[in-house]
Amino acid sequence: MSQIEKEEETQRKKAQITHQIALLREAIKQVSVTEWCYNEKSCEPDTWSRLGFCGGNRQSPLDINESAVVRNSSLGSFQFTGYDNATLLLSIKNLGHTVEVALDDGVSISGGGLNTEYSAIAFHFHWGNGTSSPGSEHRLSGKQFPMEMHIVHTINKLNLSESRKNSTGIAVLAFFINVAENTSFSSNLSTLSNLLQQVSTAGLLVPLNATISINSLLGQVDRTSYYRYLGSLTTPTCDEAVIWTVFKNPILVPASVINTFPEQLYFNGSDELQMLANNFRPLQKIGSRLVHSSMSATPTAIVSTTKHTTVSITNHTPSSIHTKQILIPSTVLAIMCFLYTEASLTC
Repeated sequence: MSQIEKEEETQRKKAQITHQIALLREAIKQVSVTEWCYNEKSCEPDTWSRLGFCGGNRQSPLDINESAVVRNSSLGSFQFTGYDNATLLLSIKNLGHTVEVALDDGVSISGGGLNTEYSAIAFHFHWGNGTSSPGSEHRLSGKQFPMEMHIVHTINKLNLSESRKNSTGIAVLAFFINVAENTSFSSNLSTLSNLLQQVSTAGLLVPLNATISINSLLGQVDRTSYYRYLGSLTTPTCDEAVIWTVFKNPILVPASVINTFPEQLYFNGSDELQMLANNFRPLQKIGSRLVHSSMSATPTAIVSTTKHTTVSITNHTPSSIHTKQILIPSTVLAIMCFLYTEASLTC
C-alpha cells in the first residue's frame, strides 16, 4: 500500500469514527429528551435544567403581573385564517404527557404585533386534577386557572424542528380555561372532550371526523385583549424560540369538561398505568424581561412604566402652607389623580 493510499485509509477511518460519534451523540440526545416527566422524582420539572435549554433565562411559563405590564399600541387585532374551518382538525393523540390535536394546512395567524405570518400545526392542553386542583401553566396576577390551551404556530411554514432554531420561530396562543358560572358557556370543547376515551392511553391516535372549528372551541373569548412576551417551549427541550400571546379572558366550559381530562387520560408510569394529571410546568423567573399588553388588556388608569414622577403636594395647616417634593410610582400617581381630583396634585 502506497503512502497516499495509507493516508486516504486513515482519513476514511477518521471520517467513520466522526460519523459514529455524531450518531452516538444524537442517540444520547434523543434518549435524554424522553427522560422527563411531571410527577416522578427522577424526572420531574426540578430535574429538567439538565435537558436542552430548560436552565436558560428566557423560560416559560410566567405569572403575568397585570400591574407591571407595558401597554403597547402596536399590539393590535389578529387576522385568523382557517380558524372558522370545521374540516381542518385532523386527529387527536395521547402523547403521554398531554393530548394533542393535529391540524391540516390552511390555519394561520398574522397581525397582533407579529412581523410575519405563522402557520398553525397543532394544539394541546395542560391541566391539574379536575376542578378541585387548577393546572394552567401561566398565571394572571397570581391566579391559576383549571386548564390552559396552547395553539402552536411556526414561522414561514417551517416544521417545529426547524422553527426551534429561530428566536422568534414559534408563536403560541395561550387560552385559559375556566368553569362557567352559569349555563351560558359557548365553547365546543365538550364535543372534543367526549373523544378522550378513544385515546385513553399513551400512543393512541384517532382521526377526527367531527366537524369542529378552532373558533368553536374558543367560544366568545375577546381576542383583542392579550399579553405578549418572549419565552420558551414549556416542555423539554424548552427551546427559547417562542413569542407568547396569553389571552386575558378564559374559555368558559362546564365543570364536566375539565374533569374529563384527568378522568379519561392515562400514561405509562414507571411501574403501572397512571392517571394523566397535573401536567403543567412550574412558574419560571421573569428576569429582565418585560410583558407587554394590548391596549384593551389593561384599564386606562394603569400606566405601564417603572418610571417615577415628581409630584407637588401642598399641605394646608392652620399656621402655614408648605410644599413637599416626593417621588411616587406613576401607577400610584394615576390612581391618586383619579381618586383625589380636588386635591392640589400636579399630575
